[in-house]
Amino acid sequence: MKPAKSFLLVSMFVLLSISLFSQRGNKSEPAPDDTPGGLRIRLSYTDNISQAPISGRILVGFQKDLRKSVNPDIFNPQPAFAMDVTDWKPGETVVMDCVNSVKQKHDMDSLDGWYAVQAIMVTSHSSRILTDAIFSPGGLAVTNKNIVYIDKGKMCMPLDLLFSVAPAPPVFKETETVRKVSIRSELLTQFYGENDSILAAVILPASYYKEKDRVYPTVYVFGGWGASIYSGLGFQQKRYGMSGYGTEKIFVIVNHECRSGFHNFCSSETNGPREETFFSELLPYIEKEYRVDRDPRTRFLAGQSSGAWAALWLLVNYPDRFGGAFAGSPDPVDFTEFAGTNIYDNEANMYYDKAGAEKHLVNMKGNPEDSTDKGLAFRDFVDLDRLAGWGEQMYSLDATFSRRGHDGEPERLFDWETGVVNPAVAASWEKHDLSWRVARLDKNQRNALRSKIHIYVNEDDLFSLDEPVKRFREILSREDINADIQIFPAAGHDVWTDEVRKEMHDAMDSVIVAINQ
Repeated sequence: MKPAKSFLLVSMFVLLSISLFSQRGNKSEPAPDDTPGGLRIRLSYTDNISQAPISGRILVGFQKDLRKSVNPDIFNPQPAFAMDVTDWKPGETVVMDCVNSVKQKHDMDSLDGWYAVQAIMVTSHSSRILTDAIFSPGGLAVTNKNIVYIDKGKMCMPLDLLFSVAPAPPVFKETETVRKVSIRSELLTQFYGENDSILAAVILPASYYKEKDRVYPTVYVFGGWGASIYSGLGFQQKRYGMSGYGTEKIFVIVNHECRSGFHNFCSSETNGPREETFFSELLPYIEKEYRVDRDPRTRFLAGQSSGAWAALWLLVNYPDRFGGAFAGSPDPVDFTEFAGTNIYDNEANMYYDKAGAEKHLVNMKGNPEDSTDKGLAFRDFVDLDRLAGWGEQMYSLDATFSRRGHDGEPERLFDWETGVVNPAVAASWEKHDLSWRVARLDKNQRNALRSKIHIYVNEDDLFSLDEPVKRFREILSREDINADIQIFPAAGHDVWTDEVRKEMHDAMDSVIVAINQ
């Protein structure tokens, strides 16, 4: 099965000519009558780039602080704009303006003064647009960082930027105890109609090559949003206590990033048979290539944020295949508390409450980036999705939980412009609501799940994820499923202290000891 959209991946340099000008400031090339005055961005590429027309998405970002990188930032939004191009021919000029572009927070006509500016053209849906790499070296197709002066309402000097696709893939540095795993997935290849693979990093214990007859428990780790085996590997090793805590274990850090965002090992119409790939492709490979204990009770799951939800999803649906899941600040586990909205309510709206007040997603208590008490409006959070077009968090959730629409795209839970929830889509999400699923487990499944759920979250979580956890705890108690759910009197999104790491390993070790008695 092929994806709904496919674009030609242009692996070449793109010369992008950008001119910043106003209608009254450019006498030689006036704007069409139906184009409003104000700042516009003119783009073109030369025919030595591609003889054939290309299609994709163009993003241009500005940064007022010239010392900083030009990255989209939900906590301190800077001007950024995007537009789609179809069958764009070499030598042909396209103009980005306030009418045909999508913006992040700022209007194009509000730009005034000195800015750093960079641009990107994405010409493939084969990978998601990484928030932290859109306008940074090593991203997809990016220009150099340039400094420009924009005099509001007046002519600015033309700017030529050299635009290129990153020539080399990211490098994974292997050592004796840190190994890269890349498995060609027959299931995903069949689903997409093109080659696809499963990526992971295996972290071996120090004794692995010394005690050659020893088998080890395994911990499958799913990182938070943006995590990859190519970045922050040392950070993840520390976060989950991969050395120095309890019984030695083999850790498998699994990439759950895909072309639509993060698939969270949840099978869907958009992302394909992800649960099947875990059990029929990844697990057999790890258990064949490494000396792991094949008793499923010694197989554990751990994760943070989006990855924590993935760990809980696999455990709740397949409780007899794991010894437990350890979830830090999981994405919403109860959709009656989904980013401050009960998505099943009549006339539910993600942006405004019933009194018409704007909803704020991010709880900024203790966050030095914020100087207000309100935090970030949910509408502003969704701006990144509107800017990128695909692959950011709301699109990712739609791709994981929604059916595919007639256009081949995942149906949206809510209108990104108005915040209005689509009741039919909300109803279709119900089967992915962990509270809903737990309430429908049979007796054997409930017994298999008891004492295996471990959740850690701060009471002032940055994204208010403590609220769905509280509701989930109520459902578990009602269903007589004992679980270890700890809500700490603290703020922020990161819960992984030395105490939590030790507690996690102690809990795993107690399961292992009970098996061996």
